[in-house]
Amino acid sequence: MNSSKDIQVGLEMNESVKDGFQDMEYDPDLPRIVMNSTDKKVVSPRDSDALNFTIKVCKNWRIRIYKPLIPLKLVLFFWFGGGSFVAPFLTVYFKQRGITLSELSTFFILSPICQFMGTILSGVAADKIGRSKPVLVANLVLAIVFLSGILFIPRLNVPSCASQPINLKCHPQQFDRLITKTSCDVVEDIIEVNSCDVQCPENVTEHCDGQNLICEILAGSEMQRNFSLSIHVKGSYKARDRCYYNVSSMYHENATYSWCNVPHKMNCRVSCIVDSGVNCIDEGDNRDALLITTMALFILFQTAYSNCYRFMDVTSMALVKEHNSDFGHERFFSICGILVVSPIAGYLVDATTPKGMEKNYLAAFYLFMVTVLIILVVVYKLEVRINPPGKKMWRKATYLLKNPDVLSFTLVIFVLGTAFCFTKNFMFWYLEGMNTPSFLIGLIPAVSALYGLPFLLTSRWWVNKIGATQIFILGLLGYVVNSIGYSFLKDPWYALILEAMNIFTYHLLWVAVVLHSHELAPEGLTATVISTAGSIHYHIGKASGSSIGGFVMDAFNGRVAFRVMGIICLISAVLYAFYLYIRRTCFSSVLPGNEAGPITDGQSNNVSTNRTSR
Repeated sequence: MNSSKDIQVGLEMNESVKDGFQDMEYDPDLPRIVMNSTDKKVVSPRDSDALNFTIKVCKNWRIRIYKPLIPLKLVLFFWFGGGSFVAPFLTVYFKQRGITLSELSTFFILSPICQFMGTILSGVAADKIGRSKPVLVANLVLAIVFLSGILFIPRLNVPSCASQPINLKCHPQQFDRLITKTSCDVVEDIIEVNSCDVQCPENVTEHCDGQNLICEILAGSEMQRNFSLSIHVKGSYKARDRCYYNVSSMYHENATYSWCNVPHKMNCRVSCIVDSGVNCIDEGDNRDALLITTMALFILFQTAYSNCYRFMDVTSMALVKEHNSDFGHERFFSICGILVVSPIAGYLVDATTPKGMEKNYLAAFYLFMVTVLIILVVVYKLEVRINPPGKKMWRKATYLLKNPDVLSFTLVIFVLGTAFCFTKNFMFWYLEGMNTPSFLIGLIPAVSALYGLPFLLTSRWWVNKIGATQIFILGLLGYVVNSIGYSFLKDPWYALILEAMNIFTYHLLWVAVVLHSHELAPEGLTATVISTAGSIHYHIGKASGSSIGGFVMDAFNGRVAFRVMGIICLISAVLYAFYLYIRRTCFSSVLPGNEAGPITDGQSNNVSTNRTSR
């Protein structure tokens, strides 16, 4: 009886204050019925206006922003804005710091594996404690720490153990002084060179007077011109990235020669190949250690960086369900962040780079750190409901893996992720081969984002009207149109029209994916399911898309690669549509994401595989 009375008091207290204090924090010490993440706050018409920030655009048009979700909108704006440029700039920064393309490829091969595992572990941790906010904060802090570590690593100069050219010529003012120009890695006083060749003006033999090395070489056969020298150097000076060494003497076939004791009109030069006397062993050992450190920090940064994206989705979905909002409305501010913050980063890089010097990418990285610090301050104020800690998680996960709807969803997300990463990685490479202007390459992502904005504002209507699973099919068909269109593209400006497919392949698709993941997830596994879906799409898809695209483009060409990807997506769309048709006609259960109602086939008492979409 006492317990029943306490619950009743708790409910009466909520009823008495809900009209005047809708944003009351959840008090875990107050006895009441535990609400799950699908519970929504009931707002009276009187409080509706108080909780909305209204901007009047014109006579019949107003923009209403729900005040309790403004912190979430700010978080998404700054994170997607900062995250949109840090990864591309980090790639070119590595190139600038001396990391080769093959080494960078190794980074990207190993990174998706660690990202996938890190995302799953973070999702499990969030469900285990019933809170996604601490996991999000931890990953934001780690992203700053690991990026700072990368920036502290010194430049990794490429070892110059391989043969390199060396040129000898007489000093332009002091004609009797011989100098040589080569790299700054020479550590010996004697440089052994071979494969030497002489370049002289025409009719130079007219000036041969007496015995000198030039005349002997020119008088010899072609075979004699491919000769070797032993150069003794003394003193040096540096100009830009090359070093000039004063040559004290030169030996050829055990005889000492002075190259410049000839008439100035001869003006001959010698080009040789250095094969000894350069510094490479110690530097190579040090470089290997720095390279391994850089790779470890990059993989850790990528893991924390991608986890932030996944937990932005988890946190957004929790708040959207709690406040009966629209996930697409929150994604709208994410795209706005990309459109606003990313150009600022590009401007800062150009503005802080001295004329004629290498690009200053540090300005972009500092901007990213500032945006993350702003996010941390806002997240601290963000009120996210604490859910009950997950129980029997392994049993629920096992049941999910046996569910055909979950398996088909996983396969579709994998194919969509493969197509997404293939397009993202190889589209600009393909367009570069068509001599596409740099202005157009920069314009394509912006136009793609603009296409999606009106659809994000109306995403709830689209998902309810079409259904989440049907949007997956539209996403696959969108990639078919996109891929086949690019394979026949002649004028790169038509790419702006093809990018309209991003409405279905990215904007509406990801709203449907997160909503469908939330509906499939049983109690206590919401964060794990949503984050795993994102990890399959963006991490496993990155590995498969890069592998398939790279292999086909290398073996054939870009047009064939796009057609292959289009065929893969078309086959996947047909098979998934056939599965949905069989599922509806042969089974009485209702698919999540289409109609309200639970899946009843083999459903466990401990696992709810469907939630009403609102």
